[in-house]
Amino acid sequence: MLQKTKLICIPYAGGNSYSFRDLQPFLGRHIDMVTLELPGRGKRLAEPLLSDMHAMAADLYQQLLPHIRSPYVLYGHSMGAMLGNLLVHRLKGEWKQLPLHFFATGCAAPVFNDQRRQLHLLSDEQLMSELKTMGGMPDALLADPELMEFFLPVIREDMKALETYRYQSQGKYSTGITVITGATEEISASQTAGWALETERDVRTLRYPGNHFFILHQFQNIAMLIRDVALTPQQS
Repeated sequence: MLQKTKLICIPYAGGNSYSFRDLQPFLGRHIDMVTLELPGRGKRLAEPLLSDMHAMAADLYQQLLPHIRSPYVLYGHSMGAMLGNLLVHRLKGEWKQLPLHFFATGCAAPVFNDQRRQLHLLSDEQLMSELKTMGGMPDALLADPELMEFFLPVIREDMKALETYRYQSQGKYSTGITVITGATEEISASQTAGWALETERDVRTLRYPGNHFFILHQFQNIAMLIRDVALTPQQS
């Protein structure tokens, strides 16, 4: 009987435990999906937001530990990919079981983090305009003042954490990485190639049509890649 594999997802800036719900139907019955939750949103709405990547990673690490006793794959989009990298390095440092594979979408290699635009410093109007360009938010949400009054502080604090994070090399782990970016987002080939600094295994780079939130239209294809890794772990 085929052993089940866990897919552990890490949300992007402003995301929550429901951010990847449209991915789940494509995973099949041999993969169980778990999405981690940061404070200040979703099921942890009453908790204060975090504005530091290391504090976020420490919070997520405690959530991750119960799920790594069996084979698992890690997946993070954008800020979630940066946090995922910190998590894998910590897992290695504490001699824990590493993921079969790490999927990082919509994210330049961590070494290039100092080249990020400082979107968290924009006015509400400018930030909303940027969010619309990125494509991750429905127009109906952007047009609802009450919802945006709640949502903007969350994404602004997440962006602050991501954009002020200072990269430090932690050596290399032994987990392969698949990096996928959107064809029209501002991430260069050299910025994706830089993920090779994080792993001693292979880095596969792919480009899908779309902007920063291309994933919302590519969940079926992403699920196919995840299934290939999860069901043939010796090839990860």
